[in-house]
Amino acid sequence: MIYFNGKYYNDEIPYSLNEGLMYGMGVFETLKVNNGKLEFFNYHYERLINGCKVLDINFNIVIEKLYNISMEVIRKNNIINGSLKINVLKNRETFDIIVTSNNRVYLEKVKDKGYNVVFAKNRKFSKNPLNYIKSNNYAINILELNRAMNISKNEAIFLNEKDEITEGSISNIYFVKNNEIYTPKLECGLLNGVIRRILIEEFNVKEAIIRDEDIKYYDYAFLSNSLMRIMPIKMFEDIKYDFNLKFLKNLEKEIENINFI
Repeated sequence: MIYFNGKYYNDEIPYSLNEGLMYGMGVFETLKVNNGKLEFFNYHYERLINGCKVLDINFNIVIEKLYNISMEVIRKNNIINGSLKINVLKNRETFDIIVTSNNRVYLEKVKDKGYNVVFAKNRKFSKNPLNYIKSNNYAINILELNRAMNISKNEAIFLNEKDEITEGSISNIYFVKNNEIYTPKLECGLLNGVIRRILIEEFNVKEAIIRDEDIKYYDYAFLSNSLMRIMPIKMFEDIKYDFNLKFLKNLEKEIENINFI
């Protein structure tokens, strides 16, 4: 069961041809469902609104209504732990909206082991405005993620035109040195992930210019997105990191305990 343009459907969605489907003029948000609750809904809504403004989408569903729609989707699908995706597509002077959910989660045993990551073959251009919103123009991210997985890696990390690290295909990246956490600056050409925003605002994570040759100078590194929250990196290209799993798990628990809707 999914929600599409004001109704709930059990079977096929009555898709209409619009700029979202034809030209990628759309934005989306993926939220974590934890014990039947949506995490950080206000942050996701704020980013959704900003993305709609960039793409000139006249999205007018207020936060309270969208929250109720989203909660109804996870209720009807009996999602206790999993995720919810909100997709807003431009349709001339209005919009289409699709809200879906699933019960897939990141397993703790994967986090205990850590990810093996590589640099992406393609690059981000720091002046591309689409880097800064969660748009439906996501093909290069998926291509790089699939390439990484095809060589038995877990994630691909983009550089920009200046050899500066930006972000992963589905994550933000962080580096730790002497117990200080650093993450690439927004102006390098990356999305301000919700967990990234929280880490900067609540946990004093510092923004920095981090170049490809710098990765060997850090003690270890980790990734984040709304669903994984925190994921250690065990290998970055040929560099092995001895990450502090206890510290990262405590950090994740502190994030979970923040009381945002």
